[in-house]
Parts: sequence; C-alpha cells; structure tokens
Amino acid sequence: MMLRAATALRRLVTGISTAMGVLAGWGFVLCAFFIAADVLARAFLRVSTGSTVELSGYMLAFGLSWGLAHTLTHRGHVRIDIVLNSLPRRARVPLHLVSLVLLAVFAGFLGYGAWMLVEESLLFGATDISALRTPLAIPQGLWAAGLFAFLVLILLMLLENTLLALAGKARQVEGNLASRTYGEEAEEALDALKDGPAAGGAKP
Repeated sequence: MMLRAATALRRLVTGISTAMGVLAGWGFVLCAFFIAADVLARAFLRVSTGSTVELSGYMLAFGLSWGLAHTLTHRGHVRIDIVLNSLPRRARVPLHLVSLVLLAVFAGFLGYGAWMLVEESLLFGATDISALRTPLAIPQGLWAAGLFAFLVLILLMLLENTLLALAGKARQVEGNLASRTYGEEAEEALDALKDGPAAGGAKP
C-alpha cells in the first residue's frame, strides 16, 4: 500500500517535471530567437532592446533549474559508473540509493540557498540595475521552483526505490536508477528517426 502511494506521488511529480522541462525547452528556443532578433536589429537597424543579456540570463537560469527534474526522470544526468557496473547487483542497488541520498543533500543545499536569496530580494525589494528594473525575486523564484521540484522528485524516487529494494525487487530498482545503456540510447535515437519528418517521406 505504501509502495503504491509512493509510486503514485512520484508519477504525479514526474508529470509536473515533464511539463516544466517542456517549458524550459521552449524558454531556450525563445531565448535564441530573442538574441538573434536583437543581433539583427543592431546590425541592420542600428537599434537594440538593451536588455538582451538580462532577459537571456534569466531564461537560461530558470530553464536550467526547470530541466533538472525532467532529466532525472530520463536518467540523463552524467554519472561515472565504471566501478559500479563491475559489481554484482546485490552491491549495486544500495549504491544507487546512496547516490540518490547524496543528490538529495546537494539539491537541498542549492534549494535552501535559492530560497534565502528570494527572501532577501523580497525583504529589500531588490531590482536589477538595468532599464527594465526587474524585481529580482521573480527570476530567482522561478529558479528556486525548479530546484524545489528537483528535490521533491529525488526524495520520492528515493522512497519508492527503497521500498522496492526492501520488497526484493532489485531488478526494478536498477531499471529505475541505473545509467542508460548504449542499447537504450540507440533505441531512443532510432525511435526519434522514425517519428521525424523523414518518416513521412517517399518510400524507395
């Protein structure tokens, strides 16, 4: 019963993190268009918004933090597991859980620091020293929200996979937490090619 509840909560947060990841991706696209438009305007029209660096910096910061949880759900974070892969599964499973604990501690420190920064900006009414005078609590709050979602997902994954390990489902824990194999990455690339524009083209 507890495992089902943990899995349901993890799936809920996974759905939220997926939406955040999509928004982060579109934020990067918008950032690229904004920079390109500003560069072209300066080159041909001799005008500039004067806020390209400010806004693109905000979009990159919030996009980075909002993509963390989504990347975790796809096991996309970089891991060095040369030694880990040579160990038997009985030893690997607890190490996977320990890695989640350490990641949670790291994310917790980042989230705490981000929230302290937001509180300080709210307290002093801090604004950026730019033409837009953006209240710093807004971009900082978006950044902190991404870190908070990342931390919550880590904790739920830790709870779910600990319960799975205690239930003797080591293979499922490995499927949830181990690094993606070359086969999985190749299969994902092939699926992307099948779903791409070329999939609807003329057959030879």
